[in-house]
Amino acid sequence: MKNLMYRFRSTYLLLFLLAFATVACNNDDDPTPNGGNGVEGSWNISAIKVDPSVDGISDYLQFINALLGNDCLSRITFNFRSNGTLTGDVPQECQDAEDAAEDFGVGQNSKWEVKGNKIVLTSGTDVSEYDLEVKGNTMGWSYNEVDTDDGKSYRYTIEFKRK
Repeated sequence: MKNLMYRFRSTYLLLFLLAFATVACNNDDDPTPNGGNGVEGSWNISAIKVDPSVDGISDYLQFINALLGNDCLSRITFNFRSNGTLTGDVPQECQDAEDAAEDFGVGQNSKWEVKGNKIVLTSGTDVSEYDLEVKGNTMGWSYNEVDTDDGKSYRYTIEFKRK
């Protein structure tokens, strides 16, 4: 259970940093187009999968929603604009989540770009890179993480549905 909570906290922190980075960045005048390979548009998180499962949990989104007692994370809309900027819309009943952005020190310049089969997200000096797969109205970002306690490798995939 200790490993599960460690993984949950690190994944949860990563997702909230991403969510809050998008909420904190509403305007950017960088007109640089970057293609996008189907990423452009509005998306909602539909699953956060882990393979192999951890303590019987294979979808962290369900676990996070149950733990928080709401579905605010899955209701945040991520807007990937054609100029490479990334913004977010938080439902009115989830506005408390917007205030947490300042607690994480999130900057005002979140950007995204596709490089080959990767999506690269930049917020201030923070850069995150994920394997990218877009199929129709579904987008997946994947990354590997090795558990420091047992040496096992886990594959995390954040799945989005086009809005």
